[in-house]
Amino acid sequence: MTGLIYVFTGDGKGKTSAALGVATRSLLIGKNVSWVAFYKQESWGLAEAKLADKFENLKMILGGKGFRIGEKTKPVGNKGQVVVDTASEEEHIEAAKNCLKFAGSELGDKPFLLVMDEVLNAVSDGLIKEEEVLNLLKKRGDTHVVLTGRATAHLTRSLLVKCDLVTECKKIKHPYDEGKLAVAGLDF
Repeated sequence: MTGLIYVFTGDGKGKTSAALGVATRSLLIGKNVSWVAFYKQESWGLAEAKLADKFENLKMILGGKGFRIGEKTKPVGNKGQVVVDTASEEEHIEAAKNCLKFAGSELGDKPFLLVMDEVLNAVSDGLIKEEEVLNLLKKRGDTHVVLTGRATAHLTRSLLVKCDLVTECKKIKHPYDEGKLAVAGLDF
């Protein structure tokens, strides 16, 4: 196997943005890219979803059911806008499993790059198993793979040690902490 595994993790902003940068570089030199988003969904109208209209060498699946917000997570927002979780646990699990299945089928097409956006969150949240991701990575062949999301300490010791590049995005300060929502063009 010659495909490299890149990881963008941490509690700071920039994980998906870094993956988008890598994917855009690949697309601009004519390489095939498959993008699988484990939490984001089409109804959000994300700017990155428009890349598929610009590049015929991009397959983009926004297969999530939104961010999983547990009982201990406090919704944030301002001016009447609040981040909420409307999917059931079963719906989140099914969406994550479908995304993993799609990612595996994409490897059969041998793209230059496979991005699994927020897959590490899906593992940390218990929606899919770490072993499932490791088994998928073993099938990558020459396909380079980018994994994003927040990794738990356990993942850091097991999965991340098998990766070729691991970059941690560390939060120093974030508007979200003050109840401010994401800004179109900057954050999505």
